[in-house]
Amino acid sequence: MQFDQKKTHDLKLNPKYQNLLKWGLDNGVIIKDVDLPAAFGELTGVVATQDIPANTAIICVPQTLIISQEKCKLSSLSIVYDKHPELFDENQTSDAEFNILIFYLFNEKKKGEQSFFYPYIQAIQTNNTLIDWTKEELSQIEDPIVLDEFAIVSEDLKVLWNYAQDIFNEFIQIFGEVRPTDKQDFYWAAQSVMSRSFGWSLKSTSMIPIADFLNHSNKACTHYFVHSKVEKLEQERLQAKNNRRNNQDSNSDIDDLQNMEDSFIRLVQEYYKIKGNKINLSALKIQQDESKIKQFEDQKKTFILQHQQYLTENQLKDIDNLENLSNEVKRSMINWINYEKMIQKPEVNLWDLGFVTSSDSEDNDSDEDLELARNQQLESVRQKELIEWKIKLKEEKQQKNQKQGINIQEITIQQQNQELNNQQNEGGYKTDSENIVTISLNNEKKNQLTIQGLPTQQIQTLKQNQQQMMEQQEQQDKENESDDSEESNWDWLEENDQEAYFCITTTEPIKQYEQVTVSYGRRTNRFLLSWYGFTLPENKYSSFNFRLWLNTEISKEKMQSQKQIFDTITINKLISSKEWDTGKIKFNGYEIPVSSITKEFRIKKKKLNMDLIMYLRLYLMLYKVQEKDVYITIPVSVDYEVFVMQFCIQLLQHYLNSYSQELAQDIKELDTQISFSRRFALHINRERKEILINQVMILLEAIIILKKYKESNDLKQAYISEIHNNVHYKVEILRGLKGYLQSIHEFL
Repeated sequence: MQFDQKKTHDLKLNPKYQNLLKWGLDNGVIIKDVDLPAAFGELTGVVATQDIPANTAIICVPQTLIISQEKCKLSSLSIVYDKHPELFDENQTSDAEFNILIFYLFNEKKKGEQSFFYPYIQAIQTNNTLIDWTKEELSQIEDPIVLDEFAIVSEDLKVLWNYAQDIFNEFIQIFGEVRPTDKQDFYWAAQSVMSRSFGWSLKSTSMIPIADFLNHSNKACTHYFVHSKVEKLEQERLQAKNNRRNNQDSNSDIDDLQNMEDSFIRLVQEYYKIKGNKINLSALKIQQDESKIKQFEDQKKTFILQHQQYLTENQLKDIDNLENLSNEVKRSMINWINYEKMIQKPEVNLWDLGFVTSSDSEDNDSDEDLELARNQQLESVRQKELIEWKIKLKEEKQQKNQKQGINIQEITIQQQNQELNNQQNEGGYKTDSENIVTISLNNEKKNQLTIQGLPTQQIQTLKQNQQQMMEQQEQQDKENESDDSEESNWDWLEENDQEAYFCITTTEPIKQYEQVTVSYGRRTNRFLLSWYGFTLPENKYSSFNFRLWLNTEISKEKMQSQKQIFDTITINKLISSKEWDTGKIKFNGYEIPVSSITKEFRIKKKKLNMDLIMYLRLYLMLYKVQEKDVYITIPVSVDYEVFVMQFCIQLLQHYLNSYSQELAQDIKELDTQISFSRRFALHINRERKEILINQVMILLEAIIILKKYKESNDLKQAYISEIHNNVHYKVEILRGLKGYLQSIHEFL
């Protein structure tokens, strides 16, 4: 949304914002190169008043203004927290930090103008979480799991309110007499903590005035905790050290700096991590050598410049203006480069696409331990199937040789000698006993794969797969870099330290009049709507999530239609903790064992979901066809792969048919003036349909490639002619299929 100067002028006349800013500035908040409040359509946020470089601190809030768990425990509410550990002790409940903040904020609101935080509280009088939505508004969200998650949040809040009433009566001397507005104010406090608190990379969940007026987006600022005194001392130390190295300032005070006896400074220096090498701290009046600060790199621009020889004449006209081009235009140029490389270089295959994209990044709303366990289990299955596949391949070869009347023993000896010669030439070795596949991780070499027992081509392919996974992880690490807490120990931080600041910091350049946003984490729209009450129009972290029931009786029943089959095996609900404990769920009239339900499939917008393909290989083998020797992780035939993908398309189409209106109607309605609740509901509904449609398009393209491959037995030549007429779209499809196409090339 564009910056609206007129609406911004009106917002600035609002006393609640004027009082908030005056209170913040009077109490040490520093604001540089940005302004608030600022209007962007109907949203109120923060605007850049000039071009701002990457890695620059723009809003610094002193620790004295931060409402932290520790500060709450030092207040008059400490007796309340101690008396009720079932609500406020993190060892007894995972909601302790939230509960502590909710009760504190409620009490501060009840104090009115007597509260130090009154200007802040007045400025956040309204919230827009799902708690305030009507039943009719909630019914417009066509995602059952969002509604299930909200129902849990809503019920938990009701239970907390019931506890709160008893506590208020118990501690009238602290909370004052009961008022008719108490429930409304308590719910306000709960919604404020839900939607405005900061948690990750902090000592504890906290409310941070003014910083929480930045809206959320994926292209956003991050935050650091900065101790200005320590940072200044560090810069002085570096300057003194540099002067001494250059034989300047012989009377430098570096010795005094190194011999400081201040115990606090030594404690801070032991645990606090310097930020001056990462971010520009000029907002805090800290002088730095800017050449030493981490520089922003536009990876798309770098890739294009490194491969500009593949660009067309028209594209080269923009080569000196890349920083002003949209990401979509740069992505199109990257896709063209990849296409031209495939055309010009015979060794470049369909899956050899340069530039690792983060468009399908995983969100951080999933259980990492469960995901790790699942990946380990899948790796075990893959290793087992590789062994079986190699043995089967060897047996087929022996049978073929026997039919041709060839002496197997002689051939085996010749093959072993040839393999030994090849490995000696490559600097490797292999014993005669190594006749099966072995894959091991070398911890000393950062989990480098050691693979034995496969033909050279398969080994190289597997190693390429590993290299690509490493590249993707590196890209993810770069993306996560600003998410990670700099501190692992917070002993240096004191609650009333006026020189400790929470600093909002840019991660990439921001243009004048752009909205300045902060990231709440890699959050899906489902999570954002459930917790914060809003969605993003475009959210790269979103996915379409569902489960399937491995119903062993489905093929035996006389189903009248495929719709009945899909209605039976698709699970569109959130499995509650109680259901996990009992081991059964009730859905669509069935009592289903949890053990027979798949893990949650998470389909991304631009990438083939291999988990679903692997599951359907197994499901269709057991209950729909009599295909022999089917593997979960390995394709066995082109025809069976096509069959699996056709079934997958029908399954996804089943989900598409469940919506009340088509995608085109969603898009048309979003262009009109509608309420926020309707707009956010449509964002959820639209993105889910787009994910499904994109996955169907990827599957359809995969079927085309498979059929052409069956005819020519050459993946690249079978499809390269299809790309020319729509390079950007087709290369995007290939990007989503790259892992799958490699497996086709490797095993078929």
